[in-house]
Amino acid sequence: MTLDTARKRWFTHGTTAFLLFGAGMSVVFDAAFRRMAEAQWEIWVVEGTLGLCMTMAGLAYFGSAVRYLVHMDRIAEYSDRRARSRARKEREQTELQMQQNEEVQLKPVRMVGQ
Repeated sequence: MTLDTARKRWFTHGTTAFLLFGAGMSVVFDAAFRRMAEAQWEIWVVEGTLGLCMTMAGLAYFGSAVRYLVHMDRIAEYSDRRARSRARKEREQTELQMQQNEEVQLKPVRMVGQ
């Protein structure tokens, strides 16, 4: 999984979670109001059940969004670890060349964002 894929899925799952959870809580509170207003019990039971289902689906999508957030963090950490390992290998090779009195060619340093 690439960082862009994880970021897109995190955003879509987070947005879906926000919308489902908010709509579900709204429907649950409307069902509670209908129950207090002594409407027919079938109406508020069905409405309350659907509201609870939407709320739980929103929580499930929220968990999925957190999962993709962790994926993004791990991808960034892994690429940072690879860069440090690559730099360490190049430094060791340069030091070995200096010890053997060979000509050392330094590589240009890239700035972040170039």
